[in-house]
Amino acid sequence: MRILDRYIAREFLKILGMALAVFVGIYIIVDLFEKLRSFLEAQVPAWVIVRYYLFSLPTILSQVMPVAVLLSSLLALGTMGRHNELLAMKMGHVGTSRIALPCVALALLLSGVGLALAQSVIPRASERAQDIMRTRVKKLPAIRLGRQNNIWYRARGDELHQQFLHIGLADAASGLLRDVTLIELTPEFTPVRRVDAREAVWDKNGWVLKDGYMWLFSPSGEILLDRFQRMPVGLAERPDEFTRVVRSPEEMSYDELKDHIERLAQSGVDVRRYWVDLDAKISLPFASVVMGLIGIAFGVRTGKTGVVVWVGACVPLGFLYWVLLSLGFSLGRSGALPSLAAAWLPNALFAAAGIVAFARVRH
Repeated sequence: MRILDRYIAREFLKILGMALAVFVGIYIIVDLFEKLRSFLEAQVPAWVIVRYYLFSLPTILSQVMPVAVLLSSLLALGTMGRHNELLAMKMGHVGTSRIALPCVALALLLSGVGLALAQSVIPRASERAQDIMRTRVKKLPAIRLGRQNNIWYRARGDELHQQFLHIGLADAASGLLRDVTLIELTPEFTPVRRVDAREAVWDKNGWVLKDGYMWLFSPSGEILLDRFQRMPVGLAERPDEFTRVVRSPEEMSYDELKDHIERLAQSGVDVRRYWVDLDAKISLPFASVVMGLIGIAFGVRTGKTGVVVWVGACVPLGFLYWVLLSLGFSLGRSGALPSLAAAWLPNALFAAAGIVAFARVRH
């Protein structure tokens, strides 16, 4: 049986490698055409574009992997069925479940690897890719992100003052800045003013700091302290320039996103949409197993002439999966579904379909 397992696994992996190469290539070509105008207008060197897509590669692989596993399991077993190899295995008293075992094991392995990468490599690589897009293409100022969303930002200031802003927590959806510290320095880096505020909000006249303290530093060395409830502050940056510094869920690991959600909830922000993203970090890697089950069910029933038909079904199936995923996310973010149900909706439906289809093949 080990020889048979190795043979099936080799055929599966061979097709998987080709499928991933094709899908990743198509993804990059389509994405490059969409962003080509932005790259040309920003006069981005070719090596920067290459670096952008290299850092985007882990995310791209995670997105195309489920469909690649579906195609690989279908073609590996379907080709064997067309060449009567599956019939020979069954005549040797090898059951359908045993034949499918190597494909299921590899799909589980790929899901495990995807889950591990989603907590480590993918967030960091996605962050680097987005940093290239922000600083090299959109020409936005560089920022430094720390853990727990602590953000240091150098504001534009004016001829008389340099401004440095620390944001403890920012919510892109609401546009609020929490735990804000503004430090103003002279061009010679002599402190002029420090302002600490609970939050900063934007109104039609500019930024307003709420509930905080202000320290004024005089040239003689005297320090004046003042408490305020509401104070306008001269910052040239608009809300979209600050909220862009918030890392997206794709740029955070599971633990980082969970901690971000807890801090937002403590600040009174609606966090339903973030819970859906958090649960999706677990559900999405297991899409490979679900797609593998469907591919196996189709592969063992293709016969001599059905391979092309079932391969043609892969594209709409993959499209249907992402439609259901988008639908589940929308329902979860609006509160119509619990976040766990919203994130696992496509996996549950496709897994049920795969199990039913495979059970019918066995009988």
